Amino acid sequence: MKSRGTSRAVFRSALLLSCLSLSTTALAQDLSDDASASGDGTAQANDIVITGSRIRRAATDSPSPIAVVDADQIKAAGTQNIVDVVNQLPALAVTQTNQTSNLAGNAGINALDLRGMGTQRTLVLVDGRRQVAAIPGTSAVDLSNIPSSLVQRVEVITGGASALYGADAVAGVANFILKKDFSGIEANTRYSASTRGDMDTYGFDMLAGANFADHRGNVTLYGFYENTPGTVSGSDRPWTADGYPLYSRANRNSPYVVQDHVRNINTSDSAQVVLGGKLYAIDRTTGALRDPILGPGGLVNAVPVDLNTATDPLGTLLTDGGEYNGRYDGWYLSVPSQRINTRASVSFEASDALKLFANATFAHNKSEAGYLQMTAFGTDVVPADSPYITDAIKAASGGTVPAGGVQFARRFMELPAPTTEYDRTLFQAVAGAEGDFTLFSKPWNYSTYYSYGKTTQKVRDVNSTAYDRWYNGLDSTTDANGNAICRSTLTDPGNGCVPINPLVTLTPEMIDYITYTSHWSKSTLTQQVLSGYVTGGLFDLPGGAVQVVLGGEYRKERNDIGAIPEYNPDSPLYDPTIGTTASTLVGKYSVKEVYGELHVPILKGTPFFDTLSLDGALRLSDYSTAGSTTTWKVGGEWAPIRDIRFRATYGQAVRAPNIGELYTANSVSGLWITDPCNAYNLQYRSTRTQYTAANCAAINPADTASYWLYRDIIASGNLDLKPETAKTLTIGAVLQPRFVPGLSFTVDYYNIDLRNAIDAFGAQTLIEKCVDQPTLDNIFCPLIQRDANGNLESVKTQKLNLAQYLTRGIDFGLAYSLPLERIGLGANAGTLSLDANYTRLLNRRYTLDPADPNSITEYAGIFGSPKWKGVVRTSYNREGFNFTWTLRHFSPMKSSTSITSAQYSKVWTPDVFYNDFSASVPLTDFIELSGGLNNAFDRKPPRIPGAEAGGANFELSYQSGVYDVIGRTFFLSLRFHR
Repeated sequence: MKSRGTSRAVFRSALLLSCLSLSTTALAQDLSDDASASGDGTAQANDIVITGSRIRRAATDSPSPIAVVDADQIKAAGTQNIVDVVNQLPALAVTQTNQTSNLAGNAGINALDLRGMGTQRTLVLVDGRRQVAAIPGTSAVDLSNIPSSLVQRVEVITGGASALYGADAVAGVANFILKKDFSGIEANTRYSASTRGDMDTYGFDMLAGANFADHRGNVTLYGFYENTPGTVSGSDRPWTADGYPLYSRANRNSPYVVQDHVRNINTSDSAQVVLGGKLYAIDRTTGALRDPILGPGGLVNAVPVDLNTATDPLGTLLTDGGEYNGRYDGWYLSVPSQRINTRASVSFEASDALKLFANATFAHNKSEAGYLQMTAFGTDVVPADSPYITDAIKAASGGTVPAGGVQFARRFMELPAPTTEYDRTLFQAVAGAEGDFTLFSKPWNYSTYYSYGKTTQKVRDVNSTAYDRWYNGLDSTTDANGNAICRSTLTDPGNGCVPINPLVTLTPEMIDYITYTSHWSKSTLTQQVLSGYVTGGLFDLPGGAVQVVLGGEYRKERNDIGAIPEYNPDSPLYDPTIGTTASTLVGKYSVKEVYGELHVPILKGTPFFDTLSLDGALRLSDYSTAGSTTTWKVGGEWAPIRDIRFRATYGQAVRAPNIGELYTANSVSGLWITDPCNAYNLQYRSTRTQYTAANCAAINPADTASYWLYRDIIASGNLDLKPETAKTLTIGAVLQPRFVPGLSFTVDYYNIDLRNAIDAFGAQTLIEKCVDQPTLDNIFCPLIQRDANGNLESVKTQKLNLAQYLTRGIDFGLAYSLPLERIGLGANAGTLSLDANYTRLLNRRYTLDPADPNSITEYAGIFGSPKWKGVVRTSYNREGFNFTWTLRHFSPMKSSTSITSAQYSKVWTPDVFYNDFSASVPLTDFIELSGGLNNAFDRKPPRIPGAEAGGANFELSYQSGVYDVIGRTFFLSLRFHR
């Protein structure tokens, strides 16, 4: 009872702190020393350009909420990958990182997903300027190309950002502000690893700068190297290696319970077969039948499987140990990577009116994704006339083998581990000018730049399985001399087919036949941007000078999407026996934009109106592909007294389709899918509708018995896509009470309603939506190809203007800094500070088909979308010594919307807290040592189905995501500065 009470007390304390500290706008506290407004409201030299406005203004004067991650917080995290720090902000959802990109594609990319609306709707800027994307065909910026030690601070805003910065900012903007005019030398060396002896990471960076021409000019050079050579797979962690949890129940009248440590029969290295109603394993060396080595519970199916009558029993049999492997063995929980980054910048102030700047960045990244070896799930068949059907198999089958052959399940661990390798280079150069001048007796300034960027991505598949060859070799028989031969060879002699015996260890010849390593594909993206604006005061109002921004931007992008030569029919290296087809493609677009911003300070320093101001912005865009669009926002602030300020913005954001969405070249690959019209799904699929049975009857597929089907999936672009439109609203307040110096508290409500969203739907979703509609005459069915007998042939996964997103929530932020001298602890007692960010997610609603009321899914509380998410940092600083405790929190989540307490006995994960500790201490005036523990108490993922592998909800994929699947890690860093 005592420990339970203690746990409850800790939780209540954390919850109380949460209520005081939820999501952030600590910018006011962080930057108040750097910016202030003059008494008449005109821009001053020490004002800055903050994210959310191009007008120079005090950092506290913004109608949009701004969350900030500063250099101290970045250093305390002990990582060179800035995304690991920024993603801790509760406004960011789980997306592409080293721990989630293995199965999601493009391994090694680290991107941002603000509000969970997709990386394509989050705009990433560096010093307020656009960056070239890291993945050709997309707008996703790889943040691992922005090393953390080069970042001064990160500003993240939601609401009205599209009108200021462009179409990709539907959900908001993340602006990475780098160190400038650096003088001296700073070098950092880092080592980090997990406490289980893996995840070793080595990093080194150096920053050097010097001033010249009486400090009017500056040259800065930066170099960075980081290497994480090792791999961590599912077999390396007990929560993914020791079986997995699933929901099961003995009958339909009892609730589902969590059954843990489960393993599938198909994960054994030895072939599993059912003969004469009995389960056998086959010795990999001799081919002899033997009893399988089951776990201590034997077969643990909640509903026993009748091996005499079940159609495909091998696909459903479960045990709890024995000779069976883990579900996630082979999948990388964190991908290996190697990164090199260099940057050079130069600036020169010819006069106040002409300040020239230029910089160039080069980055080279390598990474790879790792997968399981090929698995036969129980539906693959050795033909009845195959020479590999032994006498023992015939005897166990009752003397004769069924005409359909012998089904088997097995994981082929003798195959080399398959991987996909990525090699990326990025180059971007920026040159521009800015300056100050006077107009209308008011201070004005301008900024303009030209940017050229190019990303090159090379990809190849290593040790992949050619499934067409596999099925060709599996279909074996004998020739006239009794020798094993592929059936296809009888009609096509010399086709090179190698007959395969899957019941024993594959021979080197068989392995060489079904595996291949491809040549590299090569894709490039080039981006050119010419942008500029001018801003300044027009005339005075009682609240200060009315300020305006006028600007324009021209952007041009081109993508040359390559294909792996073995998949490309136009290549001399094309190999149709692999079974994958992909084409090359060139896609391009340009956009011309003009924009304006207006700041109207109506009142200042009057009773009940310490400040009152209005803001507005408008952007007109003309796309070569999507036509003309209009984006706008209006906002305002009112502070009745100095201590409290209210703010609001409302606007329209419009995003045009990007190159990848429009022009993706056709590619054909295989995927295991299930037909919603098979007998089992018609009776038991939980998402079926009242229309499903009638539609399936009209289709009338001949094969209603087979469950898993390996079919062609055809991915393609859609030139008919139109822009998507969102309405965005933020309403909030900032409290900075004078009677509590150093305290800033913020609360902001946000609402983003996106219509006609450009989205791609998974193949399984498309198949099910086709038959779940009132009629077969719908937008989904044309994407499903069936043969003359009604059986599934292929699925076309094309992006559509169909979906709707609605995300609503409340951000809370608390920042407090307390010099301990203030409470009588002495002049050298140091400073205690608290920075807390929390978000209460009210809705994350996704509507697949607005015409279908049953297609609305609420994701708040589902894996990846906790209703409460927060991070609280507590720091102590004294004479160069720093100690930081970071507490990260995820509220309870469940695996899907269909999991309800009415039918399930255990629905929710618990509240999950991660504790990170770091400290730094000066060794000399020039050397600093720092180190820390992340996930210090080695918090394991919850044992709720799906959460044990991180809880990411990628379709048909199992991998890390929301929850930490690596466990405790540590870092050490040595910093030299002079």
